Amino acid sequence: MLLIAPTVALAKPQTLGWLEWSWLEPGAVKIKTKLDTGAKTSSIHAANIVPFERDGVPWVRFQIPLANRSKEIGHVEYLSVERVVERETRIKDHYDESRERYVVKLDMCIGGTRFSTPVTLADRGRFNYPLLLGRLALRGRILVDAERIFTASQSCDS
Repeated sequence: MLLIAPTVALAKPQTLGWLEWSWLEPGAVKIKTKLDTGAKTSSIHAANIVPFERDGVPWVRFQIPLANRSKEIGHVEYLSVERVVERETRIKDHYDESRERYVVKLDMCIGGTRFSTPVTLADRGRFNYPLLLGRLALRGRILVDAERIFTASQSCDS
């Protein structure tokens, strides 16, 4: 007996530039984001990382520095976040020895598309962009045009 699965129409990935604005949820905090097809896993600049347990489950508390926005009226210096630890991973640093990093899921929106994706918590203070979206986050959602920047819609209100 031959079974044929019904065809499911998948949404066509949108094409964005290598540098875009994204919004972290909840709170719709706008953050400059590098779309990097050379990286497998996404990474976000995190400070004051503190592991703890809640009901026997490993969690982590951290802050996402937003200090470079001090000119914006009413903007906070840090976004404080608590998330369940999905796993820990060993990441090779180009400038240092490899080290363990926490992996958490973050909800975000880019180009009008909302999704949740795993990110490693890292000190990205020496980098130009606090959030890097790697292939796992981009797959099936976003194609990257290396010649373009800031092509996504400027809002994720919908």
